[in-house]
Amino acid sequence: MRRALRAKNKLGFITGFLQQPNHPLDPLLDLWERCNDMVVSWIQNSINPSIKTSVVFIDDAQAIWKDLEERFSHQNGPRIFQLKKSLSSLLQEHDSVSTYYGKLKTLWDELSLYDPLLACTCGNMKILSDRYQRDCVLQFLMGLHDSYSPIRDQIMLMDPIPSVTKVFSLIQQQEMHH
Repeated sequence: MRRALRAKNKLGFITGFLQQPNHPLDPLLDLWERCNDMVVSWIQNSINPSIKTSVVFIDDAQAIWKDLEERFSHQNGPRIFQLKKSLSSLLQEHDSVSTYYGKLKTLWDELSLYDPLLACTCGNMKILSDRYQRDCVLQFLMGLHDSYSPIRDQIMLMDPIPSVTKVFSLIQQQEMHH
């Protein structure tokens, strides 16, 4: 939903960046109300009908967004546990490298929704982000079939360890070579 609103330059209606004009004679009031109604309509038409009934009488896009966010954005401990457990036991087995990487990537992406890294502009999070990327590379390499041991060993000797997408590319090239 955020992506769609950003693409239509309407994200500010749910973030509160685009506030309703205060003065009733403000020429932007009609335009703001029209855009807000459009965003409200988009939100209501994209949610489950059983949820829609609880926000149908809210006319402000930001108010609807906050209401839905409070109800549905809680941390989901059991899902985080399930994702981490799936990640820890995922092996390539008979899958192609591409299929195996796709499964890992799907789990990583969903996990990042439930358990995101903190955003930081000061640069201190770079160490944590680099460590997370390294852990993803290691996880990918650990689940590979033993036939990739030689290239896995070569990658492990690289300093710094390449990104997970670069490692995937190297392993995929090795797969095509075989």
